[in-house]
Amino acid sequence: MPAPRRESVTSALIVTTLVIFLIGAIAAIKLSGRDSTADTRPAASVEVRTTTPTSTSRTPTPTTTAPTTTAATGLISVEATGSNPLTSTASLATRPCRLPPWATTPQATQVFLDAALDCLNQAWSPVMARLKLPFQPASVVTTADVSTQSCGRPPEESSYYCDGVIYLVPASYLGTNAGPQGIPTAAVSMLAHEYGHHLQQLSGTLAASTKQISDVGWMSPQGLELSRRTELQAQCLSGMFMGTAFDVPSLRMAQQDNYTRGDAIGRQSNHGTPQNFGDWFTKGVQRNSLVSCNTWVATPASVG
Repeated sequence: MPAPRRESVTSALIVTTLVIFLIGAIAAIKLSGRDSTADTRPAASVEVRTTTPTSTSRTPTPTTTAPTTTAATGLISVEATGSNPLTSTASLATRPCRLPPWATTPQATQVFLDAALDCLNQAWSPVMARLKLPFQPASVVTTADVSTQSCGRPPEESSYYCDGVIYLVPASYLGTNAGPQGIPTAAVSMLAHEYGHHLQQLSGTLAASTKQISDVGWMSPQGLELSRRTELQAQCLSGMFMGTAFDVPSLRMAQQDNYTRGDAIGRQSNHGTPQNFGDWFTKGVQRNSLVSCNTWVATPASVG
């Protein structure tokens, strides 16, 4: 039998190459089509680089970047709770928050938190402008002791907000039940909760609730319920931000963390049960609407 001609072999190779190319192109088109109908939730995630939870803290000192106001002249807060513009139908725009790698050194933690805070400022500033409320960025520091930061209210035992400054206690987020990989998410979620109090202050909600609580007594049943409504609104605002800034895996870790926070058994009932604490966070994630975060008109059972 005569040997195959070289030209035939070459032709066969060309045909085979073209077939493989066409198959790859078709597959790429299918994948492209699948991506276009995928979940539209932002792709940003809370990156984990260092997972060893070592304790870090520093004394409360403001960040070196001085906050600058973006409030228009004449904008004022409204000293009210349920009828405050902060309970309108406004929502947050989807804005993925890209963060630097997490590490537990004080310097790296501060860089990470400052970046997350910048995302919060960028997310909420347009909303406050639409509501015709004043806006000013917050600042964040980490500290092991917040007991002396009363700010006109009873001292807190954990992370705290006071007059534009968010004090985060590292032990709080380092001890998350989501495990070492959930530490960055817990830190951002806690920051977003305290930022909710910053929004309450800017809008006038915090001044109104503080006055109402003071009038009835901080430890009275009515005062404790008003305190829970204040805290759970901040939880819902935290959920709104997290839901529009991070991907599903990050949100699941945040939910796992938040459903174990709130008032521990036997402690003062001023933040809400772990179930309600997690539920209001989830409501913010799922509904992304300020009116859905109006804890001031919610049933007593939902703010217990």
